[in-house]
Amino acid sequence: MKRLLALLLCVALAGCGGPNQSPASAPASSATPAPAPSNAAPIGVVDAEPVFHLPSAQVNLPRVKLWIGAREIVSEVCITVPQIATGLMHRPSIGPEETMLFVFGSPRERSFYMKNVPFDIDVAYIDAEGVIQEIVRLKAQDAKGVPSKSSRIQFVLEAAPDYFTRNGFGPGTLIATERGSLAQVLGPMAQLH
Repeated sequence: MKRLLALLLCVALAGCGGPNQSPASAPASSATPAPAPSNAAPIGVVDAEPVFHLPSAQVNLPRVKLWIGAREIVSEVCITVPQIATGLMHRPSIGPEETMLFVFGSPRERSFYMKNVPFDIDVAYIDAEGVIQEIVRLKAQDAKGVPSKSSRIQFVLEAAPDYFTRNGFGPGTLIATERGSLAQVLGPMAQLH
């Protein structure tokens, strides 16, 4: 029972392909775990451990218009526990201009990994104000989490390798929605904190 409770607490800590706590195998993503949300029920149980990610690639995710600096893009958005847990898992590739935004309810250290993702990606760790704090490269199939340097990360944007460099987006670049800040518009929809 203690192990199950500990695993459920991990869901609140975020990760790629979903909560870095795809609890069955992921490393810890934060020094201070937050309580698991009451709606964070496991999707399935494998070997008596909860599984929060879907068994196949996600389709028809919601999309959101974003402004990155002066450029408008449309990004897939992950808000629910299964969406965040699955992320880009089971997809064969990511297009050069495709992005996926992960939304969390509050800022903290985040750690993303590449379980079941057969291609490299670049990840922007974004603070509560919508400012890119750092960009890291995640390697295909690497199940070891890559933590953010900052404990103020509330949003994470995934893209093809060199997407941010090609488009001139780096640390300090502001990201917002067409209706306002990421925190104002998307933050209240988050299921994970």
